[in-house]
Amino acid sequence: MPRSLSLFICENIHSVSQLEVLLLLRERGGEWSPRSVAEELRLTNDSAALRLHELHVRVLLRKAPAMHTYSYSPETVQQRSSVDELATCYAAMRHTVITAIFSVPGDSAWALARAFRFRRD
Repeated sequence: MPRSLSLFICENIHSVSQLEVLLLLRERGGEWSPRSVAEELRLTNDSAALRLHELHVRVLLRKAPAMHTYSYSPETVQQRSSVDELATCYAAMRHTVITAIFSVPGDSAWALARAFRFRRD
Protein backbone atom coordinates (compact mmCIF):
# COMPACT_ATOMS: atom_id res chain seq x y z
CA MET A 1 0.00 0.00 0.00
CA PRO A 2 1.41 3.43 -0.88
CA ARG A 3 2.63 5.56 2.03
CA SER A 4 0.29 8.40 1.03
CA LEU A 5 -2.67 6.05 1.41
CA SER A 6 -1.45 4.83 4.80
CA LEU A 7 -1.19 8.46 5.90
CA PHE A 8 -4.72 9.19 4.63
CA ILE A 9 -6.05 6.22 6.64
CA CYS A 10 -4.15 7.34 9.73
CA GLU A 11 -5.59 10.85 9.51
CA ASN A 12 -9.15 10.08 8.39
CA ILE A 13 -10.30 6.49 8.89
CA HIS A 14 -10.61 5.10 12.40
CA SER A 15 -12.80 2.04 11.90
CA VAL A 16 -13.85 -0.41 9.24
CA SER A 17 -17.47 0.68 9.64
CA GLN A 18 -16.42 4.29 9.02
CA LEU A 19 -14.63 3.19 5.85
CA GLU A 20 -17.65 1.22 4.68
CA VAL A 21 -19.94 4.21 5.23
CA LEU A 22 -17.58 6.40 3.21
CA LEU A 23 -17.35 3.89 0.37
CA LEU A 24 -21.13 3.36 0.35
CA LEU A 25 -21.81 7.06 -0.13
CA ARG A 26 -19.04 7.33 -2.72
CA GLU A 27 -20.33 4.33 -4.68
CA ARG A 28 -24.06 5.03 -4.58
CA GLY A 29 -24.15 8.84 -4.51
CA GLY A 30 -27.22 10.74 -3.42
CA GLU A 31 -28.37 11.85 0.01
CA TRP A 32 -28.19 9.41 2.92
CA SER A 33 -29.77 9.63 6.36
CA PRO A 34 -28.30 7.81 9.35
CA ARG A 35 -31.26 5.43 9.20
CA SER A 36 -30.75 4.56 5.52
CA VAL A 37 -27.03 3.95 6.11
CA ALA A 38 -27.86 1.81 9.15
CA GLU A 39 -30.28 -0.31 7.15
CA GLU A 40 -27.89 -0.74 4.23
CA LEU A 41 -24.83 -1.66 6.31
CA ARG A 42 -26.69 -3.35 9.18
CA LEU A 43 -25.48 -0.86 11.79
CA THR A 44 -27.40 0.72 14.62
CA ASN A 45 -28.83 4.16 13.91
CA ASP A 46 -26.52 5.67 16.52
CA SER A 47 -23.45 4.05 15.00
CA ALA A 48 -24.39 5.18 11.50
CA ALA A 49 -25.04 8.73 12.74
CA LEU A 50 -21.67 8.81 14.49
CA ARG A 51 -19.79 7.52 11.41
CA LEU A 52 -21.52 10.07 9.18
CA HIS A 53 -20.69 12.87 11.59
CA GLU A 54 -17.04 11.79 11.82
CA LEU A 55 -16.69 11.81 8.04
CA HIS A 56 -18.43 15.19 7.84
CA VAL A 57 -15.98 16.65 10.37
CA ARG A 58 -13.12 15.34 8.23
CA VAL A 59 -14.71 17.19 5.28
CA LEU A 60 -15.29 14.02 3.26
CA LEU A 61 -19.09 14.32 3.39
CA ARG A 62 -21.43 17.27 3.01
CA LYS A 63 -24.37 17.61 5.36
CA ALA A 64 -27.73 19.04 4.33
CA PRO A 65 -28.74 20.63 7.65
CA ALA A 66 -32.46 20.97 7.01
CA MET A 67 -32.85 17.33 6.04
CA HIS A 68 -30.14 15.78 8.28
CA THR A 69 -28.76 13.87 5.32
CA TYR A 70 -25.21 13.44 4.05
CA SER A 71 -23.64 13.05 0.64
CA TYR A 72 -20.17 12.19 -0.60
CA SER A 73 -18.32 15.43 -1.21
CA PRO A 74 -14.59 15.57 -0.42
CA GLU A 75 -13.39 19.13 0.04
CA THR A 76 -10.26 18.79 -2.11
CA VAL A 77 -9.21 17.00 -5.27
CA GLN A 78 -6.49 15.29 -3.22
CA GLN A 79 -9.06 13.89 -0.79
CA ARG A 80 -11.20 12.62 -3.67
CA SER A 81 -8.15 10.99 -5.24
CA SER A 82 -7.17 9.39 -1.93
CA VAL A 83 -10.68 7.98 -1.40
CA ASP A 84 -10.68 6.61 -4.97
CA GLU A 85 -7.31 4.97 -4.34
CA LEU A 86 -8.56 3.64 -0.99
CA ALA A 87 -11.65 2.12 -2.63
CA THR A 88 -9.49 0.37 -5.24
CA CYS A 89 -7.07 -0.87 -2.61
CA TYR A 90 -9.89 -2.08 -0.32
CA ALA A 91 -11.45 -4.05 -3.18
CA ALA A 92 -8.12 -5.68 -4.09
CA MET A 93 -6.41 -5.97 -0.69
CA ARG A 94 -9.11 -5.82 1.96
CA HIS A 95 -6.95 -7.45 4.64
CA THR A 96 -4.11 -4.95 4.12
CA VAL A 97 -6.47 -1.98 4.47
CA ILE A 98 -8.14 -3.42 7.57
CA THR A 99 -4.73 -4.06 9.13
CA ALA A 100 -3.74 -0.46 8.39
CA ILE A 101 -6.92 0.82 10.07
CA PHE A 102 -6.37 -1.28 13.19
CA SER A 103 -2.71 -0.30 13.43
CA VAL A 104 -3.65 3.36 13.93
CA PRO A 105 -3.89 4.25 17.61
CA GLY A 106 -7.41 5.66 17.68
CA ASP A 107 -9.38 7.69 20.15
CA SER A 108 -11.47 4.72 21.27
CA ALA A 109 -8.40 2.59 22.05
CA TRP A 110 -6.93 5.44 24.06
CA ALA A 111 -10.18 5.95 25.94
CA LEU A 112 -10.37 2.23 26.75
CA ALA A 113 -6.79 2.22 28.01
CA ARG A 114 -7.50 5.24 30.23
CA ALA A 115 -10.61 3.55 31.64
CA PHE A 116 -8.53 0.65 32.95
CA ARG A 117 -5.66 2.70 34.33
CA PHE A 118 -5.20 2.27 38.06
CA ARG A 119 -4.84 5.40 40.19
CA ARG A 120 -4.09 6.10 43.78
CA ASP A 121 -6.84 7.96 45.51
